[in-house]
Parts: sequence; C-alpha cells; structure tokens
Amino acid sequence: MTMVILILLVAFVLRLVVLDQSLWLDEAINVNVARSLDFKSLIFNYTLSDFHPPLYHLILKSWILFFGSSEIFVRLPSVILGTATVGLVYLIGKKLFETKTALIASTLMATGPLAIYYSQEARMYMLATFLTAVSVYFFISILKKESVVTWFGFIVSTSVLLYSDYLPYLVIPSYILYLIFFRKKISKFTLKAFIPSLILIFFLTLPWLLVFPKQFQAGLSTAAASPTWAQVVGSPDPKNLLLVPVKFTIGRISHENDLTFALIFLPVAVFVSFLLVFSLMRLSPLRSFLWFWLVVPIFLAFIISFYVPIFAYFRLIFVLPAFYLLMASAINTINWTPLVRLLLTFALAINLVSTIIYYTNPRFKREDWRAATEFVHGLQTPKSLVLFLAPYSLAPFDHYNQGKLKTAGALGLEDINVQTANADRVFLFQYLSGINDPQGEVFEKLSKLGFVNSKTQDFPGVGFVYVFEK
Repeated sequence: MTMVILILLVAFVLRLVVLDQSLWLDEAINVNVARSLDFKSLIFNYTLSDFHPPLYHLILKSWILFFGSSEIFVRLPSVILGTATVGLVYLIGKKLFETKTALIASTLMATGPLAIYYSQEARMYMLATFLTAVSVYFFISILKKESVVTWFGFIVSTSVLLYSDYLPYLVIPSYILYLIFFRKKISKFTLKAFIPSLILIFFLTLPWLLVFPKQFQAGLSTAAASPTWAQVVGSPDPKNLLLVPVKFTIGRISHENDLTFALIFLPVAVFVSFLLVFSLMRLSPLRSFLWFWLVVPIFLAFIISFYVPIFAYFRLIFVLPAFYLLMASAINTINWTPLVRLLLTFALAINLVSTIIYYTNPRFKREDWRAATEFVHGLQTPKSLVLFLAPYSLAPFDHYNQGKLKTAGALGLEDINVQTANADRVFLFQYLSGINDPQGEVFEKLSKLGFVNSKTQDFPGVGFVYVFEK
C-alpha cells in the first residue's frame, strides 16, 4: 500500500509541473462558456454547437463557481482525475495479474507523457479516461465474481461515462465482442445478465441521446462547410493511425523532419512492439480483454472517420490504460528480477525523457495566448483593433483581453474597410491562416488600405502577430 501511495503522489506532482501554461483555444472556449452561461444554457444551447456530451461542462461550471477560472484551478479537476486513473490502473492490474505487474502498470501510467499532458488540460478527455477505467474495473470484477455491487458499479459508471465524451462509446462494442468471443468461458447466467444491464445503460443515457441527433447534424454541417478543418481534426489518414502508438509512447513531442523523427523513434518503437508482442505470452481469457479494450475502439474510430472526422490520437486516450497494462504484463513475464528492472528502467526512461522535453520546450506546450495578449496590450493605442482570421474574435484572446481592446473577425459579415475605418493600429493574428486564409488575402487587404506592417512577433502555437500602422 505504501508503494501505491508513493506512485499516486509522484503522479500528482508530475501533473502539477507547468500547470500554469496559457489556456489554448479549446480550453478557453470551455472556460469562457462555463463562466458565462447558466447550467440550463450549457446543456441545451451551447452543447448543440460543441460536439461533446455535457457532463464535463457542468463539472467545470460548478468548479469555477467555487474556485475561479485561473489556469491552474480550471485544470485541477483533470489533475485529480488523471491521478485517480493511475490508482484504477493498479486495481485493474491486480484483478488481472499480480501486485508486481499492477505496480509496474500504475508506474507507467503515472509517468506516461500523454497521460500527463491531458491530465493538465481543461477538457473532457481525462474525465472520459477515468470513467472508462472505472467501467472496465467493474466489467472485469463481474467476470471474476459477480455481485450486486459490481453490477451496480458497472451500470452506473458506464452510464455516466456516456455523458462524458463520444468516442468512449466504443468501449461498449469492446465489451460485446469480448463476451461473444469468450462466451464459452463465461457462465450462461452472467452472459445473459449483460443483456438487461446494457439495455438499462441505454435507457439511462437516453435523455442525452434524444439531443444527440441535433448535435450530430450541427457537427456534420460544420465539417461540410470547412473540409480543410475536417481534415485537421480527424481524417482517416493512415499516418494518423500510425501516430496513435507513437503518441501513446512519447506524448506530444515531435520533430519537424519526418525522417529524422522516424530514425530517432525507431529504437523506442522496436522496444514497445517487443513488449506488446511479448505480452501475448501471458494471455488468458480474462486478460485478453485488454486487447479488446485497446484495439476495438481504435479500429472502429478509424472506420467511422471515413464518414465523420473524429479520428485523432488524443481522443483515444481512454484506451491508454490498456496499453500500459499490456506493457507491464510483458515486463513482468519472466520472473528474473534483473531483466524486469532493465525493461522497466528503459520504459521509464522513455516516459521521463519525453515528459522532460515537454516540460522544457515551449514548442510542445500549449498555445501561448497569454504572452501574445500581453504583447498586444504593450503596443496598444486608443484606436487599436485586433483582427483574427475567423468570423469572430477568438476565445483565448478574449479570456486574457478582458474587454480592454476592440476585437473583430476579419472573415465576418462586416468588410475590413468598415472594421478598420477609425483604427490607427491593427494587430492581425496569423492563427488559423492555413485553414481560413491560406492565400494571405487579409494581409494584402490591410496593405491596400494603407496599413504598413511595422512589427511581427512569433508566439508558440499561436503563430505570428502582425502589427500594422497607418
């Protein structure tokens, strides 16, 4: 127990480092909306334009009411959920293996770079990961020794999970396919009991499923209106599929040169592939569920993305615990302590080196809107205007601007001539230019209106901020 507490403490501390980063676009949208709307509007109005169920927004709204909306405090729920998920990985590992493997798996989850990154994000991904792990824990508990408590826990946790995010819905097919494949290893009573339990989960989720068609249609309309954006957020590209194990292993870090990146990552890829293949040596009918949990959602998400752009590695983080549990089972396959220590040391080295690079390199942190806003504030005049390559002002700038400067979307209904009529200094944000203005037309329009680009500053994730003066 002392070791588990130590692992949880390490997980919590690692998730606090660089927690005060600037809010990026999606985080700022969540925070601004949660801060400004009431609970009813969050559920029935905002969610129609946000392709996610409402649970996280309601939690964030409640949290902000008590603790405010600073970067650290709005991310603390994810920190807590990320740390709790490490504990659940231990419990699942102990159900399936022995204490040593459970400790190795929870250690890998505690230090995993992608797990750390999304435990620091004011988004729903770690909530979904936590609830998926709870659901899986009860699913495995039922198969080992069912009881009223395990059935109740499975039904409630799975129902709540379906209010957190949409891709974790794909864990349900994982359950069903596993039950079908190993039906001869499961008692007939237990097997039949899953039918009413899944029906009950469906009815508990039904209130939101009645809203889902409107939200789904709005999402399709957005994707159709901006094909480039659809490609960015989740296209069924084989490269995106290959990125899943890469990002699961080393997190958000990358290299500008694909060939160099591939060569650097090759030894790591060989090591991880070896562990995953080696984990097959410890398979049993119950342990096989880890492969269903890992593979089925990834495969189904990829297939669905041919019709709806949803495929991205970070949306699949709810299967990350299965990834680390399989690695841990391989590390502890051979009961020879020196080899176990060697494999674990190498796995931890990959995690910690990747995490340190993320901590120390601004390129891999979140978009630095806070610094960009401070830069603009430092050069503002009474007649300054801030323009964005979008139909409207962008949420992270609004969050830090607090109404100090006039803002507008350069691609809105109002012409740039009218927007800049009384301005003597215009700040143009390059952000989203590749999607909304790849030809640089707004830059050219400002130049034709007599504005001269007097200064340009680059900010990580945000891109260039151009200063125009008359």
